[in-house]
Amino acid sequence: MKKLLVMASMFAMTAHGANVEELERKVNILAEEIETLKSNPSTSDKLSIGGYAEIIFEDYSSENEAGAEVGSSPGAQWDTLRNVLYVGYKFSDKWSVATEIEIEHANEVFTEALEVKYNGSDLFNFKAGLLLTPMGYINEMHEPPTFIGVKRPELAGSIIPTTLRQNGIGFYGKKGSLSYKLFILNSMNGDNFDSGSVRSGRQKGSKAKGGKLSTLARVDYEVMNGFEFGASAYVGKTNGITAASYKHNIYEAHTQLHKGAFRLRAVYAMSDIDGAKISALTTNSVSDGQKGYYVDLSYDVTCPLTGSKLRPYTRYETLNLYDEVSGTVTADKSKDITNMTFGLAVYPVENLTFKVDYMKKSNESDTGVDQFNIGMGWQY
Repeated sequence: MKKLLVMASMFAMTAHGANVEELERKVNILAEEIETLKSNPSTSDKLSIGGYAEIIFEDYSSENEAGAEVGSSPGAQWDTLRNVLYVGYKFSDKWSVATEIEIEHANEVFTEALEVKYNGSDLFNFKAGLLLTPMGYINEMHEPPTFIGVKRPELAGSIIPTTLRQNGIGFYGKKGSLSYKLFILNSMNGDNFDSGSVRSGRQKGSKAKGGKLSTLARVDYEVMNGFEFGASAYVGKTNGITAASYKHNIYEAHTQLHKGAFRLRAVYAMSDIDGAKISALTTNSVSDGQKGYYVDLSYDVTCPLTGSKLRPYTRYETLNLYDEVSGTVTADKSKDITNMTFGLAVYPVENLTFKVDYMKKSNESDTGVDQFNIGMGWQY
């Protein structure tokens, strides 16, 4: 190999008056570089690529729960809801980076996560960047095959405003059956809290108002294989121009059981907000407290004809986004919600799912509108 390189280089460089000694020197350098490359892991060993996607169909009832015609019903619609690409790169056994680029509704592009990680030990690890906030289950793990229902729980889009990601640093680790996470994060923007929800206060790391930080602490305990429970607390003050330095805390508890074909997941969440003070400074209506919970139940059955996994499921969910109000804020009864979902998920192969379900939606204003959903999703 080396002789062939020498002969080829001699032929090419003799025309430019190069001497044999110079050719030998360059070939030796090239040979050393090749050996160096052989001794190191290839780029493919360091690079990881993945992602997930979901497409859904929604069709709403023409009447609300009181029997009145819904004039503003959005009707039937298709939505290429999410298409996410994950790319990770491992610099060494200790240091790596990861990024998630998300396309929502086929035409909106976001950075969902962007982080550098330090893998120290089982007990101590570190990450920094644009981080997913580890509350409940859905905010961190929201790939369609990992949860029941075409739609995510409403609680996981309001009280815990999924997908919540913020710039910050995080420490995490595990000792035996006990694991912990401790994050220090840039706070949400209180100027945009409205209608009993804090969802619009997410800043997504885009020119985010800063100055105030929130602390997130989470613990999980694995009782046995397939059964765990835990809790987390998000405590801090809001950022913003008008509504800065006001209280915004979220507390949640969660449990999950997977025994044989049976699966159960439950999450309870509540928030504590300086809603009246924020409302007095803005034109928004912000509650002082929110609370709710949901319970997911499912059972796996194998189809005798195709071998596919069939998973009938149900979800019961109740939440009140105006559970506590004060000052000039009036409770909105339409935000005191109860949802019941009944559906079926089909898994022809692992990490690929097709779902169909019906959501019975009600609220204290009797204006709930039922909906029928179809979805497909995957992760890789």
